[in-house]
Amino acid sequence: MVYLLDGVKKSKAKVGDFVAVELRGGDKKFKSAHVVQSYGQFDLNKATSSLILEKYDIPFKFDENVMNQTKKLDVFKEQVREDLTNLPLVTIDGEDAKDFDDAIWAEKTSKGYKLVVAIADVSFYVKENSEIDKEAYKRSNSVYLPNMVIPMLPEILSNGLCSLMPNEKRASVVCFMDIDLSGNIISYDFKRAVIKSAARLTYKEVQDAIDGNPNAQTEPLLKTVIMPIFDAFQIMDKARKKRGALELDVTELKVKVDKNGRVSSVEKYEHYTSHSIVEEFMIAANVAAAKALQKSGLPTMYRIHDKPSEEKLKDFTSVVEALGMKMPPLASLQPAHFNKVLVTCRKDGVALGISDIVLRSQSQAKYSPENIGHFGLALKDYVHFTSPIRRYSDLLVHRALVKAYKMPDGGALSDEFTEETFKDIAEHLCICERKAVSAERDLISRYISSYLEPSIGIDMDVKVVGAGAAGAFVRIETVGAEGLMPMSSLPDDNYTLLPGNMALSGDNTGLVFKIGDKIKARLIEASPITGGLIFKYIDDEFGVDYREKGSRFGGRKKSRR
Repeated sequence: MVYLLDGVKKSKAKVGDFVAVELRGGDKKFKSAHVVQSYGQFDLNKATSSLILEKYDIPFKFDENVMNQTKKLDVFKEQVREDLTNLPLVTIDGEDAKDFDDAIWAEKTSKGYKLVVAIADVSFYVKENSEIDKEAYKRSNSVYLPNMVIPMLPEILSNGLCSLMPNEKRASVVCFMDIDLSGNIISYDFKRAVIKSAARLTYKEVQDAIDGNPNAQTEPLLKTVIMPIFDAFQIMDKARKKRGALELDVTELKVKVDKNGRVSSVEKYEHYTSHSIVEEFMIAANVAAAKALQKSGLPTMYRIHDKPSEEKLKDFTSVVEALGMKMPPLASLQPAHFNKVLVTCRKDGVALGISDIVLRSQSQAKYSPENIGHFGLALKDYVHFTSPIRRYSDLLVHRALVKAYKMPDGGALSDEFTEETFKDIAEHLCICERKAVSAERDLISRYISSYLEPSIGIDMDVKVVGAGAAGAFVRIETVGAEGLMPMSSLPDDNYTLLPGNMALSGDNTGLVFKIGDKIKARLIEASPITGGLIFKYIDDEFGVDYREKGSRFGGRKKSRR
């Protein structure tokens, strides 16, 4: 329990206000709290600017020194760069994207395909130890929230000079690759270049063109650009499947917020083949960059992903055994083994919940100068090269490539960087990345709760996606939002958690809440302050609360298997 003491009047806080407090009292059972700041009545806009950003210590304003430096940026030298302005590179992004940091192109050859991936040349503009560089390192990454973006770099760079806007000359670091008909990278090269994007395309536009419905912008590019990148992707996709990269069914939610900070819609991201095209091109460029830097002997910031730990694998092993399958020993475990389980579960309609369990069993991807490979992608060498406007790790990779390839125009990694200094940098990058991910999840959950608050008391079709000691976890199929159906909301019974946390089974009612089951539940709580959703089980056969049936339905056994 916490008692509020002084500071309330001073801060002018009122009942119902959202406040920041300082706890006092040491190890005493009853602590005292002093209000240090009042944010007024709770609303989600304040939650973003005042709560979320402060909670996760995310800097969101550029100081005067940084902004002054943006007024004195160098102009790149076209004559010392490869001229690719006539190559019809295209950017492919979401409809609401404001920065375009990568452009792609492909061409069929006698042995396979030639790929070109052009990335904004941030290393030219952001020099080591400059005020902009120090601030970029401090932030380490851009933070993407539903109602705002906290960029790593000032807008003149992120949305201007380092954004590959159509028909504008832009400085780029370009990865040239040749792949064979099996999707393997057989050669690669890196150069600084000047490019001029031929078009700013959206995922939907490209998908429609592939499906035979091009518009006025994609029609002229269909045969020369869109179909070649699609054909190259199909080869790379086969290679991905052959090496057994992890294939998860992950639901991503898109929250749209109006200018007043109100949630206008919550929907699941629609994933097109065009998303996968860009992803495979980026992965290929990242692999090429990793191989190039490994050969150079320079300190390299790898993106690593270790195998699951023995501890995390225990829970998943019990799930697999409950499904009548087996997993190999950890030493011989590969992502393909998880994929095999997921394929089986998709046939049984429980893949969504199992995919979440697989995800929770994985180690966390990290940055490190020590290369142990990327387990999830089933790759031996991997770095982040493709987005230096929003990830400091990529900027380090660009500087190292500039040095390794002796590229002109400055911006190379200095000799002061060693593998040892990279270890400290990697730890900082990982901390900042986790903060950004946590802030995004935190705010999205609050927005979803706000959006669903008017639906309190309404019965919904949900799917069971997990089970635990607290109850059953369910997901609203139409929206993709998840919440808890606590034990207290289930019919009176003694519930047993089945092996692998696959289901809750009632000893007396015969009710079984199993991952993959579609049931009816009533939303009874949606809290924008905490971001929580609480549901109550509703018997789907009768459409009423099971507890409210009384003796009429008492003792009736019903299995959900």
